[in-house]
Amino acid sequence: MEVKIVCNCGQKYKFDVEPVNGRMPFTVNCPVCGVNGTQSANDMLTQNFSGQSPQVSAAIATPVGGLRINRLAPAPSTADMPPPLPSTPRRIAPVRLPMVVTPAAKSKAAGEFNLGLGIFGAVLGSALGAGLMFAFYLWAQFRFPLMGTGIGALAGLGARVLYKGTDMTLGVITAAVALFATAGTLYLMFGDVAGMFILSMIVSVSVAYKIAG
Repeated sequence: MEVKIVCNCGQKYKFDVEPVNGRMPFTVNCPVCGVNGTQSANDMLTQNFSGQSPQVSAAIATPVGGLRINRLAPAPSTADMPPPLPSTPRRIAPVRLPMVVTPAAKSKAAGEFNLGLGIFGAVLGSALGAGLMFAFYLWAQFRFPLMGTGIGALAGLGARVLYKGTDMTLGVITAAVALFATAGTLYLMFGDVAGMFILSMIVSVSVAYKIAG
């Protein structure tokens, strides 16, 4: 499309242009006085042109009889741009699960448990149980039916209280103490450890181990 402009200085000049949305896509200046004539060109385009699809031209500075035409440079095409470099994946730190510490483990780590006190409690409890069973026998002239259970329970309870907990080693030692206490009490009662009393000793050992171990 040809546009003719008359400058205020009296100079006439013309040029060809492809309007963008009915306006100048570049600026123009008078070739004589250098006054910007873009607004005058837009006024003429508004009168003679009603809308056109936008178009971006390449950056060209072509002198036409001294006329300066400043065109807009096209935006770079995404197809010509190099692909982005792949980013290095961030390393994920391993998740550490909290360690569950039981009260018994805390007490052992702090040195609160004392095996010697536990053994002393087992001896004390078994002695108390044997004394009670023997006293009952002297009083009633009759063997208490649950003698082994009573000695084993008191031995295990004494070991557990003084040890302030349970332990497999303490349970084995307590069971051995209860066994000797039961066998000794039977010997005091009858002067012999007869085979019929094996069951009482087994019960005493089992109860002592379960409570202390």
